[in-house]
Amino acid sequence: MEKVEAHVFLKVKTSEEAAEKILKTLRSIEGVVRANMVTGIYDMIVNVKSENLKTLGELIACKISNIENVISSITCIVVK
Repeated sequence: MEKVEAHVFLKVKTSEEAAEKILKTLRSIEGVVRANMVTGIYDMIVNVKSENLKTLGELIACKISNIENVISSITCIVVK
């Protein structure tokens, strides 16, 4: 079975120095393929892969959304 892939758009409340810490934390999480700081209405975009929807939800809800200074997230699951 193919892994589930998603893009997670994050809003964070932080300084540039703290943002670097958030990126380092994101990049250390198993399942995170890529994490980048971006311009626009969101501060960071995180690409993730997981075995299934259940583990994807756990990854986002328990690990990514709980990082200090993450205000909100929007998850878009890749369908094609």
